[in-house]
Amino acid sequence: MLGRRSCLCCLAAAPLAAATLAPTPARAQALPFCRYSLRDGWSASGPSEYITREARPDDPSGIPQIVARIRQVFSIAVPFDIYIAEKEDNAFAAVANGKKILVVDVGFLEKINGTARTQWGAIQVVAHEVGHHIAGFSQDRHRGELNADYWSGQALQRLGSAMEAATAAIRAFGSDFDTSSHPNKNRRAQTIERGWTDARRNYIDYSFCDACR
Repeated sequence: MLGRRSCLCCLAAAPLAAATLAPTPARAQALPFCRYSLRDGWSASGPSEYITREARPDDPSGIPQIVARIRQVFSIAVPFDIYIAEKEDNAFAAVANGKKILVVDVGFLEKINGTARTQWGAIQVVAHEVGHHIAGFSQDRHRGELNADYWSGQALQRLGSAMEAATAAIRAFGSDFDTSSHPNKNRRAQTIERGWTDARRNYIDYSFCDACR
């Protein structure tokens, strides 16, 4: 069965390579919170119908390539497998049966970039999910999301993003109010900005990394 999991509450990343993929149809029902659409969760037998492939380093979605850049700017090697999904309408990081995974619905992520009006919206979402694997999965869900947000701010500054672009996706799609799973968008944007500002002065606040303790 599927283990711990975190996601950006219906935020995701767009293709980051030259190839263009057609958006996948949205689900009939909007997703106000993160949830799995994998039929039986995750099992040792492998992914279900919604995951189309395991992403290779040269995957046309561009997701492994941006993950590689994030690893490079942090000089870290966080091991996890990347999967490309359809009709998932989300991106999420999880630990399943002891296996670290990152699942991304590329078609949905295209829409995030379009609405945020910047490619950095997509990259921030990928960086956030990578941030879950860097920081570890906190028992406090709000803390876990803010930890990942901080690392996404760190990553985007190091990759060349302006601060405003780094928070574009959260400000466009985040909730005005705290939910059971996620803090409100203003608190999240402030945390991304803190990570971005710390990165500009070449500083990392390891209080945002439970796994580093």
